[in-house]
Amino acid sequence: MNTSVTLRRLCGLALVMAGAAAHLGSAHAVDVRVARQYGVAYIPLMIMQDRKLIEKHAAQLGVKDVNVVWQQFTGGAVMNDALLSGNLDFAVVGPPPFLTMWARTQGTQNQVVGIASLNTMPMFLMTRSPAIKSVKDFTPADRIVVSGVKVSTQAVVLQMAAAQAWGIKSFDQLDKLTVAMPLSDSMAMMLSGKSEITGDFTVPPFSYREKKAGMTSVIDTFSVLGGPSSTNVIYTTKKYHDANSKLTQAFAAALREAQSSIAENKAAAASVYLRLSGDRETQENIVEILSDPQISFDSTPRGIMSFAKFMHETGSIKVQPESWKTLFVPELHEAAGN
Repeated sequence: MNTSVTLRRLCGLALVMAGAAAHLGSAHAVDVRVARQYGVAYIPLMIMQDRKLIEKHAAQLGVKDVNVVWQQFTGGAVMNDALLSGNLDFAVVGPPPFLTMWARTQGTQNQVVGIASLNTMPMFLMTRSPAIKSVKDFTPADRIVVSGVKVSTQAVVLQMAAAQAWGIKSFDQLDKLTVAMPLSDSMAMMLSGKSEITGDFTVPPFSYREKKAGMTSVIDTFSVLGGPSSTNVIYTTKKYHDANSKLTQAFAAALREAQSSIAENKAAAASVYLRLSGDRETQENIVEILSDPQISFDSTPRGIMSFAKFMHETGSIKVQPESWKTLFVPELHEAAGN
């Protein structure tokens, strides 16, 4: 196994063990273990952490002494291992990894269920090469960064774009050009112009920085899917949801409050993001990103079935859900999802 991958996985497992230790060490409190990552997309989770919103809503429902353990993960594989082993209660990934887990756990005691969408925002395939105007212009010498080869949201959207360009049988035409890398590292390589990386499928704030550096967008998730799509979804196991209905309700209420607060006060949301993430971006630039009309924070799942149908057609998942409601808790079914 690649040494860097092994180290990342060991670091992730160490975080899981730390979370488990915190769980054991708080005998008089009810622990809620939540996955987190840093980036503009995860601002609702940061606000929930900063303002202790899960604790607030749990108390309102009569659940006292809630101890929220925020666990940082470097990838979806370790996160899913933690969820299935009972060391994590709420996970957050893109729609394709979520669908993979949903299909994988059908009929098991660890069947997963979606709680809500975290956000809706486009991801952009950026390029620093003037010769690349469409996905057809990438050559064998080019490399495209995605967060996870074949399985990440970026990788699946790239496959969808390839299917649109060359036909469904050639959906994996560009897979051989993809490499997995942390978004901050890929941006640094793109800005340096000294690597073989000519394409970076990334998210705000990284896509904004690359645009300001003169790079251009080849495709984005909204254009490929034909409309807005959720960037991340929150999910848990059905077992946890059914056994902890009040905590799940408190989590969902806390998420909605955090999401609404971003629209109400973008400057305050940006301040929380900068303080918790350590990002050196200016508050003004983060507010500019949050003011983009294509970016929204609400719980409605979007674009889920477009991913599901494509992944089933290409064999990535063996079970196709009947609708997006099949994937999410009943409490969310009144939303105008798709």
